[in-house]
Amino acid sequence: MKLTQQNPATHRHVTRRGTIEYQIANPAFPSGTWGCEHFTLTRHANGDRVLRAFCELNDDPALIRDVILRVDTDFHPQDCTVRLTEGDVFKGSTWYHITDDEMIYEGLTREDGRISGRLDIDRGIRGFGTHALNSDAWLVARFDRSEGPCQRTFDNNPLTSLDHRGATGPALVCSQGTTIAYFGEEAVTVPAGTFECHHFAYVMIATDHPEYHLWVTTDGDFIFVKGTVAAPYDWSFELVDLA
Repeated sequence: MKLTQQNPATHRHVTRRGTIEYQIANPAFPSGTWGCEHFTLTRHANGDRVLRAFCELNDDPALIRDVILRVDTDFHPQDCTVRLTEGDVFKGSTWYHITDDEMIYEGLTREDGRISGRLDIDRGIRGFGTHALNSDAWLVARFDRSEGPCQRTFDNNPLTSLDHRGATGPALVCSQGTTIAYFGEEAVTVPAGTFECHHFAYVMIATDHPEYHLWVTTDGDFIFVKGTVAAPYDWSFELVDLA
């Protein structure tokens, strides 16, 4: 197409951008900050949402995670790309395609070289764990809240890594027996402002991860607003900017 033939596009999508600060209660980090997540969320006219997350973890070895994840209007994952850089060196990059009953993946990792495979799933799965915080928020978006506050246990939960920092692979692994609790709606104030939120918690996690509470927006986009992870990690996360 010649430049002289260009015409303005009609934008039917909505894009939101934000930053989440990773905080830690540890004297080795006098500022209290150990990383951040810059994200862009695009909601398309057909209900698809695309998350682009740049996650930077500044504890040794330093880790950078790039995530692009698409979900449908029901927050069921459709496709995803995850790339890891560890200690300024390429760690791995993997592409995923997800249907109602199958996940397939192709990748290249420093440890295992070329990887590929498939996993049988059902559409009832919570979603796909990429270790980006907004990906965690989209996992709980699929939780059935119709009965109000309650707990439910999920099996066969696909993730890129069972490591608590998400610092292996990226590959395709499953956790078994994760229990999520829903507590209802709460107003939460963080540096980015005050938001009406759904309060969830991972109260029993198959990988022995400490209890993990998170608050996500009630506006339909399920944006991550706040999170806390119990000892021994003593992590907390806050949305510091949203545009």
